[in-house]
Amino acid sequence: MARSVTAHIITQYPPQVRAIAVHSYTSSSRSIYNRSEKLAMTQNKALVLFPQEYFERYEVISRYGYDEYFLSQHEKNLRDTFEGFVFCGEADSTLRVLAVGASDGTSDIQIIDTLNSKYNSVLYVVVEPAESQVQKFQTLVESKREAGLWTNVQFDFHSLTVEEYLRKTKIGKEPAGFDIIHLQHCVYHFADPENTTVELYGRLNAGGMMFIILVTGVREETVLHTVNIIPDSMPSIGSATLRAMLKRRIPDVKIQTQYRKISYKVDECFKENSKEGNMMLDFVVQLLDFRKTAPAEVVGDFMKFFKESCYEVNSQLYFPADDEITTVIKE
Repeated sequence: MARSVTAHIITQYPPQVRAIAVHSYTSSSRSIYNRSEKLAMTQNKALVLFPQEYFERYEVISRYGYDEYFLSQHEKNLRDTFEGFVFCGEADSTLRVLAVGASDGTSDIQIIDTLNSKYNSVLYVVVEPAESQVQKFQTLVESKREAGLWTNVQFDFHSLTVEEYLRKTKIGKEPAGFDIIHLQHCVYHFADPENTTVELYGRLNAGGMMFIILVTGVREETVLHTVNIIPDSMPSIGSATLRAMLKRRIPDVKIQTQYRKISYKVDECFKENSKEGNMMLDFVVQLLDFRKTAPAEVVGDFMKFFKESCYEVNSQLYFPADDEITTVIKE
């Protein structure tokens, strides 16, 4: 099991960054800013409501954070986890997988490759609200089929939010639950992260696995603090928050975690006229055109806090973006 958030902060980052994160951790339950009225203008600017702009900004921030080493390790994490999964169904039955917030399918390739090679029959249900991303996923599947790959996998695409999908497929309408449900960096965008995650757990078959990736450590604590500065930014949930919630709602839940240290190079974010810097900033706060549309006081306060949350290496600023893999097994 992973160490506590605070223990990890104490050992991993420079003192000024640890101080910011620990302060955020201990004070996140009380609002230190009261700007709801000032930020009313940004309520319809939640980045998740603009799929094209969301993925454009994700691609930019990924270029500044995910190096080849991390990507290879991420692929290994996926391969090891899904290769090690033990299917509890009958030998000739179909493995049922639910991929929530799967985007264009790029992050699912290693998962599908692994399951296709291990099982004779896989049903892969994709739930992704952005229709443009679903279309890209479908094109990816077609290209794999043309290459003679993924022959053991049947795909079922749904351009819906996870809440819409769950309402559409209430227990009793679906022939069976799922053996695997995976949620890679998407729980932040659930309308009700706690109840939706618990409901998804309820859709697992006995022996099933829920695979979740969320920010943690310093990044999770800066998210909590950012919400105090910018109430309409990304919901304040990360891996530690999710684990505590699962243990509270499902006392006998079986959880394993794997901590992963990641950083983004963010010098561009502090250049007001940098297109890529502003796109990265939008992704950090999860608001479209944050620097242009938010009140100057809010932008100024956030940028001060943001810089204090960074650390310097070779005269370049890095922002901690650690995440954690959480695997939940339903016994």
